Amino acid sequence: MNIKVINNMSDDVFVDYFKNIFEKTPLIAKLVLSKKPFKDKKHLMDIFIKEFENLDKISKKKIIKKHPDLGSKIEINENLTKLSKNEQENAGLDKCTPEEYDFFHKMNNEFKLKFDIPFIFAVKGSNKKIIIEEFKKRLANDNINAEFDESIKQVKKIANFRLEDVFNE
Repeated sequence: MNIKVINNMSDDVFVDYFKNIFEKTPLIAKLVLSKKPFKDKKHLMDIFIKEFENLDKISKKKIIKKHPDLGSKIEINENLTKLSKNEQENAGLDKCTPEEYDFFHKMNNEFKLKFDIPFIFAVKGSNKKIIIEEFKKRLANDNINAEFDESIKQVKKIANFRLEDVFNE
């Protein structure tokens, strides 16, 4: 898709198309929409990130909490957006053994209990081994603020990957 097509989208189509750049958050798509027309891909991507960064901490935490657990059983997880499902499948998380599913379930629960947010990791280009190592490393962290900051960084990375994919369609 190119910037001209995006600039010519109706408001409803734009919001519907971009509502999951930040997981299940049409608000950001609506905020970005108000900045049309976009000069180019970079301009659009920068506006998405800036609108997210302008949110208060509580709003950012709500967006973090909308992200699904990594490694949950994809075939039975009806809450996954198409984008999240594809990202997890491409990282091989749809092919976990029963033991790996149990491990992910345990780690996700421990992470949420410790940090009050799900484990967020931009899985594009990763595999189960890399994700598990990152999970272990971050779960060992005792600094809640540092983990929140890392989650924000990962959410923005996911959004950028998703926006790149829009232009690669």
